[in-house]
Amino acid sequence: MHSPSIYLNVLLYLIIKSSNAAYFSDVHWSTAIKLSQYESYRSVTLLSYNVPEQTADVSFSFQAKTSGKACTFREVHIYLQHGSYPLVTPYNETYPPKFYTNRTDLFHIRIEKDADAVSYIMSSPRPGPWYFAAFLPEPNSDKIQLKELDKSCMYGMFVVVESRGYDNIEEISTEKSHHIQLNQQATGPQALYRFVLPKDTVEYSVRIDSCVVTSLDIDSESAGNSKSNSSSSDNSTTTLSPTQVNNCPIMMRVEAEMLPSQITKSKVACGNMTECRLKILSPTLHKWNYIFLNIDNNYNVSEIQFKLNFEKKGCESLKLMLPSTIYQATTQKRKSKDLQLSQDSCIKMASLGRFIFNQQTFNLTYLLSDAGPIPIPKSLHKIHVPDYQVVVTDISVQEPTDIGGTMKLDVGFVKDSLDTSSHNIVVYICLMKNSIPGGKTVVSCENGIQLIINTTSDHFQDTVYMPYPEAGIWYLALNSRCYSKDTKVPVRCLGAPEVNIDLSISGCLDSQCGDYGVCQDYISGVYVFSSCKCFAGWRGYGCTDGTHGRSKQEELTGLLLLTLSNLFFIPSIIVAGYRRYFTEAAVYTFTMFWSAIYHACDASDLVYYCLLEYDFLSFADYLGSIYSFWVTMLTMAVVPTKVRSFALVIGVLGVALGVEYKRHGILAFALPAGIAAVVMFGSWILQCKRHRKLYPRKKYILVHLIPGVVLASTGMIIFAFLETEENYKYTHSCWHICMSLSVVFLLPERQTKETSREDFNTVSTEVESSGIVHTDGVNTLDAAVVIPSDLSLNT
Repeated sequence: MHSPSIYLNVLLYLIIKSSNAAYFSDVHWSTAIKLSQYESYRSVTLLSYNVPEQTADVSFSFQAKTSGKACTFREVHIYLQHGSYPLVTPYNETYPPKFYTNRTDLFHIRIEKDADAVSYIMSSPRPGPWYFAAFLPEPNSDKIQLKELDKSCMYGMFVVVESRGYDNIEEISTEKSHHIQLNQQATGPQALYRFVLPKDTVEYSVRIDSCVVTSLDIDSESAGNSKSNSSSSDNSTTTLSPTQVNNCPIMMRVEAEMLPSQITKSKVACGNMTECRLKILSPTLHKWNYIFLNIDNNYNVSEIQFKLNFEKKGCESLKLMLPSTIYQATTQKRKSKDLQLSQDSCIKMASLGRFIFNQQTFNLTYLLSDAGPIPIPKSLHKIHVPDYQVVVTDISVQEPTDIGGTMKLDVGFVKDSLDTSSHNIVVYICLMKNSIPGGKTVVSCENGIQLIINTTSDHFQDTVYMPYPEAGIWYLALNSRCYSKDTKVPVRCLGAPEVNIDLSISGCLDSQCGDYGVCQDYISGVYVFSSCKCFAGWRGYGCTDGTHGRSKQEELTGLLLLTLSNLFFIPSIIVAGYRRYFTEAAVYTFTMFWSAIYHACDASDLVYYCLLEYDFLSFADYLGSIYSFWVTMLTMAVVPTKVRSFALVIGVLGVALGVEYKRHGILAFALPAGIAAVVMFGSWILQCKRHRKLYPRKKYILVHLIPGVVLASTGMIIFAFLETEENYKYTHSCWHICMSLSVVFLLPERQTKETSREDFNTVSTEVESSGIVHTDGVNTLDAAVVIPSDLSLNT
């Protein structure tokens, strides 16, 4: 990607070469940058690079990689912005009302292929810090997976930035006139200079006069003839003596901060005007300004000599805020016949101080100070705004302490001070970075943030928010205008209206995120910023985008589904107690209770009730759920009572360790369930082999086992393949219902004395016939192998 200005930079290189100016190159590498999937701004990875002054062009090279061949490459989004953290809205999220989101420079780059470098070349870049925000977009599927089922893929990138520019561009002063000579041989037909404006400059002009031209031969047809025509005229050029002309054949470009380019807006062709003057309103202060002069190619000129002059207009500075007596006294002297509007002049108040309420980040307000030996902060209340002058003050937005918050400007009338008996009042407020809004720009506020309050409607107050404000000196200008109620024409204000101003920096949106989020501070590398953590599908900078959001009623419905679905364990508890499986009944009761309490805390961030700490509730829920599988399958197995008791104890200890180690992993569930299944099926196979009969009975298989397995399998399929973030409350509730009801079918019938005796005799006879006897003469049946009645071998 190349900017059109790169062609002018080729010309600038020729300038540097011809003037033997120094040339620099700066390279910066950033490696091992980890990328995360975008959920909100807290997911982005932030980087920065400081572009040096006088940089001609900068090249950004990005390359992304995955952690392994088994991982699918995902598209990477990168945003570049000058001066502050980039504003990103990858899913077109809306901003809260009254948010100002325009940026000085903001670029968007995508990396679509693995290991392919993507380059972006920027010509005449703005110097200073450039911030990068990189992230992975959301995948097409939002299916919830256990960690071992989802590939542990890591994504990263590295960045190479190279800047090239000039070291010793000549500096000129704006306080004196400069004699400049351009020619086609020695000095070259171009010249580049830099200058700094006084800090109170509201506007300035660059003027060229005393122009002396040597060997002038103007194309007789037009100034825009082709090169071929120009070449033919060159062959017949007559060398003339130096001649002073009014139409100086010079092209002049003026640019702030950056080197001039073809897209520079402030430019003039002096050959088309008798007086060559370029006027700049609200110029950039505290930065280098550049002026590029070259001989107009439409004219055949051998040499030009001229004078370069600067004319400046500044603000009158005051150390304190303006007292109301100035306006009252001045207004009383004015007569109706002198109602001439003259807002060209301005008065610069003292800079506003920074008042930090506590040590928390992004919690400061800007205030005035008095003239005492120990400055005392004063609020910006009852500030008089005249109609014949622009009142200006300034604030400092610092890097990196302030740029991670949200700047708020609130302005409103002091209603008691308004005199609207014969006219309506309008107050214009303009906030610009590094530029003073003067009388000719405070109304339009073309390159700034504007607020307008008036008395013609209920618009007595206005507010604007700027997320992640750019670092620099911001100038706040105010000016009032009055209009006759009868004729609607501008008139003098009878008195200066008063306004209250609130200018502050806080996190998120007034340190809040509405009803669907919370404001938190995050750290990415060394960068601190505030961001909203949104709930219930809400998105946006202030959690105000409800395109995919859910209401509190929907969240309450989901909470009730997830908690009350655990009541389907009641039939399992009753069946287990009736069939005298008291240990199992206790485990099911434990699972039902803690699962319901856990989901009451976990189901929603809007509607929730946490009886205990979340981590403890999560542990209890997973422990009960996994242990329920263990005890149910042991109950279905045919094992000696002592072995079963031992297995129950070992099972609860092993499950507890697994849940504490990695409760969201698949092994915490699969390992206990797999061991229990091996024990259960092994005991069944052993019974079939020993007695040469089907075990368990057909009745149990048809009436109990198959329905129970179908329910359990349905729950597992829903849990493993159908559960997503959107349908979680429904699918997980179905999981609760299926798994709890499957226990009703899978539990064997209650043990009876007749059945036990009959099974005992059957097994005893076969054991004795096999001659299996313990060394102490006790039959192996003394080990008390318990066979439930519906699993017995009788047909």
